[in-house]
Amino acid sequence: EALSKIRLADRDKKTVYYAYVTDNNRKLKQVVSLRQLLFSIPDVRIEDIASDRVIKAKTEMPQEEVAQLMKRYDLIAVPVVDREDRLVGIITVDDVVDILEQEATEDIQKLAGVSGGDESSLSHPLEKLRNRLPWLVGVMALYIGASSAIAPFQKTISMVPVLAVIMPLFSNTGGTVGIQALTVTIRSLGVGEVTPADTMKILRRELLAGLGTALALGTTMVLLSLIWTSPETRWVGYVAGIVMAANSVIAVTLGTLLPMALKRLKLDPALISGPLVTTLLDTIGFILFLTLITISLNVLHLPT
Repeated sequence: EALSKIRLADRDKKTVYYAYVTDNNRKLKQVVSLRQLLFSIPDVRIEDIASDRVIKAKTEMPQEEVAQLMKRYDLIAVPVVDREDRLVGIITVDDVVDILEQEATEDIQKLAGVSGGDESSLSHPLEKLRNRLPWLVGVMALYIGASSAIAPFQKTISMVPVLAVIMPLFSNTGGTVGIQALTVTIRSLGVGEVTPADTMKILRRELLAGLGTALALGTTMVLLSLIWTSPETRWVGYVAGIVMAANSVIAVTLGTLLPMALKRLKLDPALISGPLVTTLLDTIGFILFLTLITISLNVLHLPT
């Protein structure tokens, strides 16, 4: 009888995975899979084969959480109920694929500093401008701050011209290290692999990886600086290596803690865009490097 009703009611439906049992007030009570119906004895009652343990989504639940719910319990469909537990609809795996694609697109574009979340290569030029320009203006303001941090060290830079060659490496490398940690953390939060409660465990692992990165990048920076500097200014290369190593550790720390903090505040971790993190790391790296160089010149009286 149940199968006959499904055939009549769901003839035009694209997907039929489960049958949901409700009472007279449409309150969800049980669930039975189509497979159970097909292979059960014809005279068996629905209540005898249906399960009382119904995995369901609430109407106010964010769509990302619904996708995670279906993934966690390996479901191909999930019922949606209102606050009074009344069945109002069904979300299928096809819907979840669309949700995940949309959310992934939004996160990727936010990390790149593109608002809106729905821009494509074929979007209208005015739409592209509207999505990108606010972020670019904000990043420009941040870079003004980074440039202002360098301004007090103009005398130091003029005394050691090779600094102009070395400093861009801090800008590019430190930012990349931070973006790597940031992207992995946001992705793990997005798919439900981790929660803010796992912050310290994740930070320990990132720091271990960061220390290896710091050693490799710091050594590389020293070797490159030794090529660019004269025998009298070889000490600059050692300072550069130390700062590169320190900046790498700072980068993985920020890339891990910032998205976790936003998630704990119930904000979207993808709001921390790539340009924001790279600018912050630029400022920290420049100030640390130029401060150590200035101290070396004025206090230790090292040669230029």
